Amino acid sequence: MKNHIEKKKKLAAEWLYFFLQMAAVGLVIFLINLTVGGFALVHGESMEPTLQNKNLLIYIKLGYEPKRGDIVICHSGKGMEEELVKRVIGVPGDVIDINPLTGNLYVNGEELKEDYIMDTTIVTGDIHYPAKVPKGQYFLLGDNRTVSMDSRYSEIGTIPKEKIDGHIVARVFPFHKISLMK
Repeated sequence: MKNHIEKKKKLAAEWLYFFLQMAAVGLVIFLINLTVGGFALVHGESMEPTLQNKNLLIYIKLGYEPKRGDIVICHSGKGMEEELVKRVIGVPGDVIDINPLTGNLYVNGEELKEDYIMDTTIVTGDIHYPAKVPKGQYFLLGDNRTVSMDSRYSEIGTIPKEKIDGHIVARVFPFHKISLMK
């Protein structure tokens, strides 16, 4: 009988220890997510072929300065609270232009060579081109331009730096597509 009680106490202590370990891991993950970076989930097809729906990504936010070509996670802050995963096309002061006939994208008068896009850029939305990226703002586009809601639409528009949560550094799921992002 005494042996049975001791086994129950030992089992309870092991479960308590396991629970405390999981709580500590959860707290560490929460603090990392709050300060250094975090995880993001791709919603939809707007970043294909680079990223697919439901890809799990890791991003870093500590000391990040957005650069042209980076893939970022952000919030538009214009009533659309869903996280957006998009590519930085224009930085503050850049002039963005889209040729409505060819779909070619120009930044500061130079055609942007984009080997990562699914299709040419379509002039959609209600932004007039050429458009200058305001100070402290960024012009973001999805890689799948035919379905992406991005800076071409005034509902999203250019994104203030403080709404950019971080720079995507890796895809971690699905496992067969684990990769670092450029």
